[in-house]
Amino acid sequence: MILAKPVVDNQYWILKKDNRKIGQLELKENGNCIIKIHDNVVSYKTVKMAREAVGIQFEPAETATPLPPNLVYGHEVSGTVFNPLWEVKHRLPLFTREDKSKSWFAAGWYKVKQHRKWKLVQHPKLITLERYDYQGPFTSKEQANAESV
Repeated sequence: MILAKPVVDNQYWILKKDNRKIGQLELKENGNCIIKIHDNVVSYKTVKMAREAVGIQFEPAETATPLPPNLVYGHEVSGTVFNPLWEVKHRLPLFTREDKSKSWFAAGWYKVKQHRKWKLVQHPKLITLERYDYQGPFTSKEQANAESV
């Protein structure tokens, strides 16, 4: 039995046999179905005809659990989040507040040293963290207060 694992829902599948990739199945816009196994390419009029001819069992599509809209890499953010990403250079969870904004904010709580004093800041701008010494990110205010400077 050949197992078809969906890649693009109702359009493209990877074909596996004994847990090894052996080919692909692609559904064209006109309804035709193309199966490529090793170097062989065969066309069928419908997916049902291909399934019966080759002996394919379709694996159900996985449903992804949507993340809460105000969560950035494990850090809760007040307000709406756009463009979440993990910034590798500074190891920070970043986001913007508007879709086309150029101002980046760091998710979480931080201790920032400005003018010889440490301040506790929630979601500071990235430019602030680039200019000053900081500790973080922390997931809560309590955790940030518990850490020593």
